[in-house]
Amino acid sequence: MKVKTLFIASIILASCEDGILNKQPLTQLSTENFWTTPDDALLALAGVYNKATTWSSAEHIISFDQNTDNGINRKPNSSFLTYGNLTASTSEVKSYWNNSYSEIAGCNYFLENVDRIPDFDATTKAQMVAEVRFLRAYTFFNIAQYWGGAPLVTKLLTMNESITVDSAPKADIVNFVLTELDAIVGDLPDTRPAAEHGRIIKSAALGIKGRLLMAEKRWTEAAAAYKAIIDLKVHQIDPQYSELFNGKNEQSSEIIFSRKYLAGEIANSTQLYYRPSLDGGWHHLNPFQGLINDYLCIDGQSIEESSLYDPAFPVVRNGVNYRDPRLLYTVFYPGISTIKSRVYQGHPDSTTVVGDVFTYDAGMTGYCLQKFVDNDYTGDVYSSGVDIPIIRYAEILLSYLECKINEGVIVDRDLLDLTINAVRNRTSVQMPAVTETDKSKLLEILKRERRVELAWEGLRYWDLIRWGEVALLDNTPQYGIFLTDSPATYTRYPVGADGHYFVITLKYRSDNLPWPFPQDELDINTSLTQKDNWK
Repeated sequence: MKVKTLFIASIILASCEDGILNKQPLTQLSTENFWTTPDDALLALAGVYNKATTWSSAEHIISFDQNTDNGINRKPNSSFLTYGNLTASTSEVKSYWNNSYSEIAGCNYFLENVDRIPDFDATTKAQMVAEVRFLRAYTFFNIAQYWGGAPLVTKLLTMNESITVDSAPKADIVNFVLTELDAIVGDLPDTRPAAEHGRIIKSAALGIKGRLLMAEKRWTEAAAAYKAIIDLKVHQIDPQYSELFNGKNEQSSEIIFSRKYLAGEIANSTQLYYRPSLDGGWHHLNPFQGLINDYLCIDGQSIEESSLYDPAFPVVRNGVNYRDPRLLYTVFYPGISTIKSRVYQGHPDSTTVVGDVFTYDAGMTGYCLQKFVDNDYTGDVYSSGVDIPIIRYAEILLSYLECKINEGVIVDRDLLDLTINAVRNRTSVQMPAVTETDKSKLLEILKRERRVELAWEGLRYWDLIRWGEVALLDNTPQYGIFLTDSPATYTRYPVGADGHYFVITLKYRSDNLPWPFPQDELDINTSLTQKDNWK
């Protein structure tokens, strides 16, 4: 599917603003001149894809980790969970809700009209229908994760229906998503030709099924979904880690599901938002020291255990990087990382000091996000075409291992080599193999591995939820770059006892989930009542 077509379709398949659950497409597509040829179906399908951005946009996938212990956004209060600002009136709650149901309406519109096309090849139509049902199921998957019970809208609604539709129990939404994914998987191809890259494949449906079953802690079923992906034998761990994220290897077989972009047309601003300011970026995302510390040394030991670790040279010593290579693939590290032959400096004393706060160059922690930044990019930073991976094969393998651990099966070296060791053995990473088979110890190793391998890919919050650890972040201080070896007498910036810059104390409501219904929706929908934990 040509991305140019996506751009055209996005204009045609717009939505009206009357009623939040009545996000119907405009009437252009319902004229007698449309839904007459297979090309019309392809155009409408492109519109559905282009509209499905709420949970797959660059901003959501990359930036949601700013609401965890991985890092923070330089813009005040953008990390709304971190600051404890989640309410029924929070703009993100309203935006995610409205856009989700707008996408669902677009999917329902396609599904209710595609049969009008005469002489449509049955196999081609079934595949298109499966793609749209996947996108609808993916939206409902996210609705279930954030809101639990919510309106389960599977048809176009009248205005009156849209303001009186009731909430379905979470279990009904979960069952709907799983039933949909099972129904469509047989109509989706194992792979796509290059010209169709970005369209849904079988592994994407199985991957979301696995995520949902893991969230429900249905370990055996989730493991079966992930094993089905492994058994397809069409995906592999790519040798080059960084090129999966900076646009240089978008068709890697490791990437199962991604959000497609095209510079100048359907574009994103990743190369503006996330690159350091010394190269014209806005330095929005700032990793915390806790994430930095979780990257092991190349002997496979933590910085607390390894004889290689030197606090005076925490990453590179004598010109040699002795930490997990993924650290520098993920983070611009002060004094070490470069962009266009310029050394990134995050210490406030190495940047222009303005007032009594960290500067624009240093951000909020002294660190800057390297992942997703193309260091060689010379195009329009406001209009990047870099794709954003949503599901990678590395996630599948690590998730499969987590399911097997929780199933209670015997863990042996074969299982480790199939999963976590395949991820760590990537040519550009080459971290030592894991040999631990004690389940409790292995689970802790796996948690760390997920954090460093999948950093800033939108999964950290849900990992912490699944592990029952997100509430532990409440009232937890987070730090940035090391500033002084004399913290007791240092006064320029706030520091902790170890001399690292104090950034923020996280503020998490222990009962954040499910999220509240948006107040705007409650104001117009007479059938909805607010979640019990938000009354």
